[in-house]
Amino acid sequence: MTSQTAGKLLLSLILVFALASVVFLSFPGLDLGASSLFYDDADGFYLRDNPLLHAYRDLFNAMSISLAALSAILWGLSAHQGPVLGISYRVWAFISLLYLLGPGLLVNGLLKAHWGRARPANVIEFGGDRSFSRVLEISDQCDRNCSFVSGEGSSAAAFFISLLVLSAYIPNRRMRDIVLTSGFVFALLAAELRIIKGRHFLSDTLFAALFVSLVALALAWLLLRDEPKDDQPHSSRNMMLP
Repeated sequence: MTSQTAGKLLLSLILVFALASVVFLSFPGLDLGASSLFYDDADGFYLRDNPLLHAYRDLFNAMSISLAALSAILWGLSAHQGPVLGISYRVWAFISLLYLLGPGLLVNGLLKAHWGRARPANVIEFGGDRSFSRVLEISDQCDRNCSFVSGEGSSAAAFFISLLVLSAYIPNRRMRDIVLTSGFVFALLAAELRIIKGRHFLSDTLFAALFVSLVALALAWLLLRDEPKDDQPHSSRNMMLP
């Protein structure tokens, strides 16, 4: 990644972050409106106990955790033995640290623990006893494991970003497209499940992805700026999947 590319990506993320902030702060009803699509007065969040959605959540979490754990193992192996599957230790380090610093430290360790935003199912508008607070407003309506931002939304973002990086080492373009399209759909659905079940607001999910993307950009600048360029043919790369 060049300085120019990093600068463009950083500017894009800042603009999206600013735009999302303005929109959700100006129209807080967007959060309530999105959650209300999956709520009724009789059954509450009526899909919260759906067995198929539970099974999908468990499957995706297993996939995401496995990717993070496998990357940590391959980071250690490749650091001592050279590239594993044609991929250098810096790429495996990027994925491991992305999960650790993004969903792990920033989201679950800092934001969810201290922001205090009540979950949808707990606010008055959806049958709870807590007050709704706008996105980016620090609140006292939740003591721990709060709504802002979504932990699983951040994991979904880390999962897709990891696939995006790894897909560069797949020599077949059609296969790369399949992997990225499938990964995006899987991650998007995993993140949206938290809205469907009344566990997070729409903005919780969006800002989780933005925060993780900022962490990913910083790590990419530190670890991947000397990796082969995207416009270099796959056949000429020093590190390639077999």
